[in-house]
Amino acid sequence: MNFTFLEVHDKELLEKVFEFRYKVITQTEIFKEYVVDNNFVNNKESDIYDPYSVHFVVLDDIQNICATVRLIYNCPHGYPTENCMVFDNSIFERDKLGEMSRIFVGAKYRNIKTTMDIMNGLKKLMYHKMIKLGIEYTYGALEPSFIRLLKMYKIQYEVLASMQLHGKMGLRHPSVLYTSQLGKDNPEFIQA
Repeated sequence: MNFTFLEVHDKELLEKVFEFRYKVITQTEIFKEYVVDNNFVNNKESDIYDPYSVHFVVLDDIQNICATVRLIYNCPHGYPTENCMVFDNSIFERDKLGEMSRIFVGAKYRNIKTTMDIMNGLKKLMYHKMIKLGIEYTYGALEPSFIRLLKMYKIQYEVLASMQLHGKMGLRHPSVLYTSQLGKDNPEFIQA
């Protein structure tokens, strides 16, 4: 399957991203409490961080969304991980900080090969955007199994503290991804 990897600039496509996120969240067991606790409007999932995010999307051959991710940065609300979890965040310079979240892959694309293709394309877009914005470290609130999966995709988050409740999203580790490590693990990005 051929995929198209895009940074979202179009309001109509962004609304489709919110619809896709709603669909994934409502169909995924680990988000059950989050779904119960929210009153979603028009079958869309968005929050206060979205206006301060760069959104990325993966489209299939017929322009259906099959995956999304957002990169929050320069947000006056702070970042979801630091707002919901306890860890030492004093070691990170604010102007070099971001957070990657809402990493969602549609159910029909969740197999080893297809997900690998999707994640490889997304991480390349993310890496180049982080370099362009001067982001040196990126938070993430991640389940242990997702941390292991991301390592398989050469996205090596480091755990910052023990598992904690991340609001209604369940138990997760506050974690950080260093942009320099992402580049070292994926040298083809630096050469591109």
